[in-house]
Amino acid sequence: MRPDPGGSAAEPVQRLVRATAVSTPGKGVTVTAERNKEIVGKLIEAWNRSDLPGLMAYWAPDMVHYGRDGVLDAQTVASEMARFMAAFREIRMEVHSLVAEGDLVATRFTVHAKHTGPYLGIPPTGRWVHCALMGQLRIVDGKVTEHWGVADGLHLLQQLGLLPDEMLKATA
Repeated sequence: MRPDPGGSAAEPVQRLVRATAVSTPGKGVTVTAERNKEIVGKLIEAWNRSDLPGLMAYWAPDMVHYGRDGVLDAQTVASEMARFMAAFREIRMEVHSLVAEGDLVATRFTVHAKHTGPYLGIPPTGRWVHCALMGQLRIVDGKVTEHWGVADGLHLLQQLGLLPDEMLKATA
């Protein structure tokens, strides 16, 4: 299934950033949280353009990512992102939630993309894939210093033809 091409990729992100302000009882919306959500919105827009330098512009030089592969530095993360961007085209992040408090921003989204290049040894399939992701970013002085993320990698591999449908179905 191809993602809806209507409107600019930035429009839904901008609407979500405006609509999900975090209020602190008795204090209203925090400026830092709002600014940090705007930064995450810009990161998502850069992903939607497959703009790796645009993404890295918001990373602190010593940014670290925590995930299933352990702790990764900024250069390793950039290499992984470049590999994904080379293998998938028409990347679009569909943001489901974007919540900020202080220096942390939590995200939940689905990435839609077309598999057009080799990925993990898999030749291009031409298939549209959809992958659910969740992440949390720490933003200090306008830069991402830490990122925690999880992705539904098994479902992605299934869509690329590496896993049979039966492997991901719940069993009784």
